[in-house]
Amino acid sequence: MWVDAENLTAPFRTLRAFAKTLLATTTLCTAFAGCETDEPCARREAACADVVLWGLKDDGMGRAIAYKGLSLSVYAPNQAGPQRAATDGCEIAMVDGKPVKRPYGSMTSLGSAPLQQVPVPTLTLKESFSPSIQGRLTVQLPAAFNELNDRDLDDELGLITDSAAQVSKLQELRDQDPRAIRVILTQEGLSRSVWDSRCDEALFSSDEWRMKKYYRIGKNRHIGVFASLEGAMTSSP
Repeated sequence: MWVDAENLTAPFRTLRAFAKTLLATTTLCTAFAGCETDEPCARREAACADVVLWGLKDDGMGRAIAYKGLSLSVYAPNQAGPQRAATDGCEIAMVDGKPVKRPYGSMTSLGSAPLQQVPVPTLTLKESFSPSIQGRLTVQLPAAFNELNDRDLDDELGLITDSAAQVSKLQELRDQDPRAIRVILTQEGLSRSVWDSRCDEALFSSDEWRMKKYYRIGKNRHIGVFASLEGAMTSSP
């Protein structure tokens, strides 16, 4: 059936425009042409993380908000050796009378230099139909980290059939793995973190542990990290 595109309703015209913009700004890779980019992360020639930041849409009263003064740091907590007694320091909140760990509220410094630290541009709501404020940062880690010895975790877990034992082994590996990373999001004016991947791991279910394993970046691997801005302050745009 033929449809006159010019007579589409306003919401569909908005969606069509958004799709055109997305296509215009996205590098399309095909099996025939390959990826037309020299960017190491896109070409899988470096250890990289895509960190997606998502937060509130407004202040709860329909007024616009912004997230300002954010900074993103990526650490290799086991770089100097196994981290056998990690201190997460995650915030504990009472929910329905029970203590619940939050993925924020941890220490803002780990006593070592980060592998990479980048400022986060001010985040505001770009599209009215977006469910929340979102931003994405691609962080490329140093070549020395990328060249570290990689290990196939599946080989070490394959002989373990008990789910609880698998999780226990993963937690043990995480505290020794030199390719394990810890992502911390901080904000000016706060003495605690806005989001911490180690605190996020503390909330993993058994299935998430076995499926996601833990935050680590293999050789030439590009992983996705989703960080909530729940622990951040908002301000007017």
